[in-house]
Amino acid sequence: MSEPVAIVGVSYLNANPLLAGFEAALPAPFSYAFRRAEPATCADQLAAGRVDASLVPVAALPGIPGAQLLPGLGIATRGPVTSVLIIAHKPLGELQTLAVHSASRTSAVLARLLLAERWGVYPLPLPRPGSVNEMLREADAALVIGDLALQVRGRTGLLEVDLAGEWREWTGLPFVFAVWATRPSAPAGFAEVAERSLAFAEQHWEELLPRWSAAHDVAAAEARTYLQERLYYRLGEDERAGMQEFLRRAERCGFLVSPGAPAG
Repeated sequence: MSEPVAIVGVSYLNANPLLAGFEAALPAPFSYAFRRAEPATCADQLAAGRVDASLVPVAALPGIPGAQLLPGLGIATRGPVTSVLIIAHKPLGELQTLAVHSASRTSAVLARLLLAERWGVYPLPLPRPGSVNEMLREADAALVIGDLALQVRGRTGLLEVDLAGEWREWTGLPFVFAVWATRPSAPAGFAEVAERSLAFAEQHWEELLPRWSAAHDVAAAEARTYLQERLYYRLGEDERAGMQEFLRRAERCGFLVSPGAPAG
């Protein structure tokens, strides 16, 4: 008997709609084992061949040889997203150090790109886990992502800058945070099952939302607004253009990192 197809998905609230069917053990024409991990770990595991399919931070894609992108599904936004924030003690144009959560990949690159191109600063990135207060003890600003950003937004008393909103204002394009990617070992039917996983979430939305809200410690109203209005999961030409533009600009500035490398 062949080994189950190994699938890993991002552990944050924003990924839940893409992962709902897999978590519910949706039937598939192949056996699979599903688990969740932080974004950087998802990229590392696909690059190392430990999984056959992964929800991968976009910035990690160029560093994963042989990865095949599923172009129709991902995590995207067309404006402010509220879960990718720079929280700062001082104006962004004065930053010298930036604490970056160690789980970050795409958001870390986006932060450095925007700070360089829009504010003309190149703060030293300091990879750090922990709370916002812990990050800000050692740096002028902190890049805060995912569930933690949703929990602290509007409550810090400091400057809070939404990076997805800044990207939209700068380029006029959507921003794509993560996409499904596979190795050659993934079965041909994976893309169809991934689409069915999202469809499962859409069909059971009202049942799943309260569970997701509680599991991620995000208020129910905030979780609904976040998942229904700020994010979307089917990618078209505009999203692909936004993704390619991000990768082009980040590569030009030398900010892309390979899986396994420090976020900074």
